[in-house]
Amino acid sequence: MDYLEQLEQGRYGSFELKKLVGKNLLLGLVLSVAMHAAVVASPFVVGLFQHEEEIPRHILVIDPSQLTKLKSQHQTEKQIEISRPKIAPPKAAVPIAVPKEQVEEQQQMMPSQEQLSNLMSQSSDEQLDIGAGTDVVIKEEDVIPDVGAFVPFEVAPTPLPDFSPKPEMPEMAKLAGVQGKVVIQVYVDKKGEVKKWKIASEKPPNLGFADEVVKIIPKWKFTPAIQQGNPVGVWIAIPFNFQYKK
Repeated sequence: MDYLEQLEQGRYGSFELKKLVGKNLLLGLVLSVAMHAAVVASPFVVGLFQHEEEIPRHILVIDPSQLTKLKSQHQTEKQIEISRPKIAPPKAAVPIAVPKEQVEEQQQMMPSQEQLSNLMSQSSDEQLDIGAGTDVVIKEEDVIPDVGAFVPFEVAPTPLPDFSPKPEMPEMAKLAGVQGKVVIQVYVDKKGEVKKWKIASEKPPNLGFADEVVKIIPKWKFTPAIQQGNPVGVWIAIPFNFQYKK
């Protein structure tokens, strides 16, 4: 039968499709759910039928007395001990008792701090007795270094105006009408006093310029040089210019 004949007989239409499709759809749904459930539950089902073999656990029981033997087997060889020579203690460190009669009553004692401070405040040339049988002489000496020796200082000596007289013009230079210049090296001590001097240069020479400088330089006084807050003795050069005035 062709399509038209089936249509005329009413064998093909929506009613037939609903009957056939409804049954097949329900059957397919049931089969699909059953298959998914079987897949999901398969691991659990397989686990029920399989028995896992348990790994046997071995417990080792060791006698404590055997530990000492095992430890001795793994120990390294002992190092050879070198015997050290025995040194007797020094006899000087061992006190020796002596009779009281042999103990000296008077012993030389070191001066205390108070005695030393009192000693420094007194005259440097005075001889003092600060201990039983101990004589101390304190004498401060200002050692003058050689000319040109390096002595560091932060503040240079400055001549005091009232204690720095000027040299006079030599008579020979006046008669000759000649001007001159003298440079003198002077050592100024810690008190600002001139202790030593030396003529460094004289131009022109032998006209009396250096002699006039030597006459007045011992009278000069300075503020001492300062190094780290303390006065120091230093060498300084002082120029003197002689100008001829008619």
